[in-house]
Amino acid sequence: MKLIYPYFKRNLHKILLGILCMIIVDVAQLIIPQIIKNAVDTLNSTSFDKTSLFYQCVLIVFLGLIMAGLRYGWRNLLMGSARDVEKGIRDDLFRHILELDMAFLDKTKTGDIMAHATSDINHIRMAFGFGLIVIVDTILLGGATLAIMAWTHPKLTVLAMIPMPFLIIVTRFLGKKMLVFHKTAQESYSQLTELVRESFFGIRIIKVFNFEIVIGNKVEKASTDYFKKNLKRAFVMALLKPLMVLFLNLSTLIVIFYGGHLVIKQVLTPGELVAFLQYLGILSWPVIAIGWMTNLFQRGMASLKRVNTLLDSIPGVISPENPNNLSNVMGNIAFKDVGFAYDKDQAILSNINLDIHQGASIGITGPPGSGKTSLIQLIPRLYNTSTGKVLLDGLDLNTLNLDSLRQQIALMPQESFLFSGTIRENILMGRGVSKEKLDQIIQVCSLTDTLKNMSNGLDTLVGERGITLSGGQKQRIALARTLIEKKPIIILDDPISQMDTHTASKIFSNLKRMKSNATFIIISHRISALASCDKIYILKNGRIDHSGTHEELIQTDHFYKQSHRVQLFEEKYET
Repeated sequence: MKLIYPYFKRNLHKILLGILCMIIVDVAQLIIPQIIKNAVDTLNSTSFDKTSLFYQCVLIVFLGLIMAGLRYGWRNLLMGSARDVEKGIRDDLFRHILELDMAFLDKTKTGDIMAHATSDINHIRMAFGFGLIVIVDTILLGGATLAIMAWTHPKLTVLAMIPMPFLIIVTRFLGKKMLVFHKTAQESYSQLTELVRESFFGIRIIKVFNFEIVIGNKVEKASTDYFKKNLKRAFVMALLKPLMVLFLNLSTLIVIFYGGHLVIKQVLTPGELVAFLQYLGILSWPVIAIGWMTNLFQRGMASLKRVNTLLDSIPGVISPENPNNLSNVMGNIAFKDVGFAYDKDQAILSNINLDIHQGASIGITGPPGSGKTSLIQLIPRLYNTSTGKVLLDGLDLNTLNLDSLRQQIALMPQESFLFSGTIRENILMGRGVSKEKLDQIIQVCSLTDTLKNMSNGLDTLVGERGITLSGGQKQRIALARTLIEKKPIIILDDPISQMDTHTASKIFSNLKRMKSNATFIIISHRISALASCDKIYILKNGRIDHSGTHEELIQTDHFYKQSHRVQLFEEKYET
């Protein structure tokens, strides 16, 4: 409950005012049966008083209007507070997910996180909002109603309550079943959400390869599984309500049978019996609400547990308590006996020793799966090293503030991800940059002609994940986003893989002119992109196999020489 407490405290004034409105409504609701009792007894008396009956009717209407107005008030106040809880938890969850490290996100399905952020939080809101209502109504309305019924006739009240223990037993039993079924249903919902998200993301692959039937069958199977598990939950809910109505009707039957006998014997007046039945009807709401709340509460607790599990996840990559300060970063990077593994049983990098000096241009290449991307992801500390350490200007990265460290690095990931929006928004990402600087970066990334051919230029919408653009266009926009701010360290992970040779050559010529004193690291399979680097490292099986200049590696490394020869032939054929 510690997750909900801060929002409960923040909305305490609204909650108390809402409860006050609810108390007034409940008091008015308890008064009405007494007025009806007097009205019935008036009608039953020999001296019929029309004026008295008129005033009683007017009073009922007046109380009804008060109840309507205040009921509107407490619903706004209490349910509004519950909505604030929903919003707050969703915001906290999103912020927490942003703080989690890559290792956690690698292992967690997006669909599972989406289910937490939507369905689970909605169930928590329902449990919190209606929970307050049920607590107040059960204690105040239920307790006061029982007291009035007992004051009217204790024995009749006891007889009317005979079915209630059975109702409580059934509610508890079905509530436990509800908790189990809700948990399995939510897990199935997470799997279904992930499958649907993945299918929409890969819709073009599905269409190209005619996978509609295969994927459709997978989604249908997951949907059927969710349907069956949800049906179990619905079955319990469907069983709960009729049972509650059954037991309440049994109570009504007892009151009519024995209460009618008391009226005949003139122990009770007709008005008192009618009022008693009215109070029994009022009591039905707290009893039904308890059963209904059992369902909502069990769902809410199961969902709260799921959300808490995610919120309790602690990132492995965090800033130290007393971080070293970064000032005037030069860009000297050193790897000292570094080893890294995503899984402890399989090392990705082993015994990496590198010294990269300020202003140097470093190229990294090697066969697929040799650990190139893993290596450069250690520099902004997206992952922690398994062994050894990485130094920036002589300071261990583990001793630096994460935000401060990453502000010094411009990293272009291998995947050229674009957000839904315009090209301008994808380049700037909310950063304030002068028009001259933006124009310069557009020219460096060879986007000038591309933008001229677009009707809206920089304000062209790129669609979801940049689907309306070619692979090369997306890479150039992603490169512009990387270079728009001047940083002492620039890291490009395979930035030209989807560009033609002419465009790639032009961009690297522009980059060489603008690099200034920044430390420049590029990963690429295209040898021409590495040729001008001060030093090139070749990774094989997670180790540095060879290093040297372009000319040296052509003479000493078979892999580099063969790659260069093949690519020269391809470039010649391309032109």
